[in-house]
Formats: sequence, C-alpha cells, structure tokens
Amino acid sequence: MVEFLAHMLAATPLWVYALFVFLLIRGIKSRQTATVTLERLALIPLIFFVWDLYDLVQYRHLTAGIVLVWLVVLAIGAGVGYWLIKPQRIRRVAEPRTIERQPDYSALPIMMTAFAIKYVFGVLAAVSPATMAKPGVSMAAVAVGGLFAGSFMGKFLRYIQCYRSATQEHN
Repeated sequence: MVEFLAHMLAATPLWVYALFVFLLIRGIKSRQTATVTLERLALIPLIFFVWDLYDLVQYRHLTAGIVLVWLVVLAIGAGVGYWLIKPQRIRRVAEPRTIERQPDYSALPIMMTAFAIKYVFGVLAAVSPATMAKPGVSMAAVAVGGLFAGSFMGKFLRYIQCYRSATQEHN
C-alpha cells in the first residue's frame, strides 16, 4: 500500500499539486471578508467547469444520455451553489465590477472535497481504465463532476445577481 501511494504521488503531474495549493489558498482566503472583482470570483467556477469538460471529453464516450445527466446535475449543483450565497451578506463597492462579500465557510470544504474526488477518479482512470469505463463508475464521475462544477457556477451567478441588483438600486 505504501508503495502504491508513493508511486501515485510521484506520478501525479505537477499541475495537480499547483492546482491543489491554489485551491487551498483560495479556500482559506474565502473564510475572510473580502473586496473582490467579479473576474476574480469567476476563476474557481471556470477552473472546475473547464476541468470537468476536459474529463468528459477525455475520459468518456459522450452520448446524449451522459451529456443530459451532466447538464441536469450541473443545474442541480448551480441551484445549491446559488442558495449557499446569501444576498444580504453581499454589497457593491465603488470600484467597477467589485463586491464586498462576507466569509464563505463552504468554499474550502467544497473545493477540497471536489479536488479529492476528482483526484481519486483521475488515479482510477490511470491505474484501471476498465473500472472507469464501467457505466456506474463513469456515471458517478460525470455526476460528481457536474455537481461540483455547478455549485461553483451557482455561487458565481449569485454574486453577479447581487452585483446587478446593487447596481440597479444605485441608478
């Protein structure tokens, strides 16, 4: 088991470690009140969305059913993420496309859980492609990836909605 773990960690591409550190730092920072631009808030949803699209194209035989499941779970995740951000805790500030948001205690655990699950599925795809090709396992990877990507997209959509609502109130 120790040998397997050592080999797995040694075979992990450097970009995965860099992404882990980036997500960890962003997750820790999200636990503090911050003034942030919408562009900066878009980074995490973009990372998870692109990563999930890459996984879909690279590791799945795309069928209408798989795409439909992914889109449905993406929408469910977006609803959950949207719900997690409370609009009364967001305020628009003077800088363009910028808001002040209160601490987001859900970001770190969601990012680390999403990363860990995607990492495990990545390892599984590398060491046992036949297992990942099984319909149930493949569908689980599709659903989990869509759920997490959607949750970050939903949070971002809520931030945009709060910013636009505040903009309309100022006009």
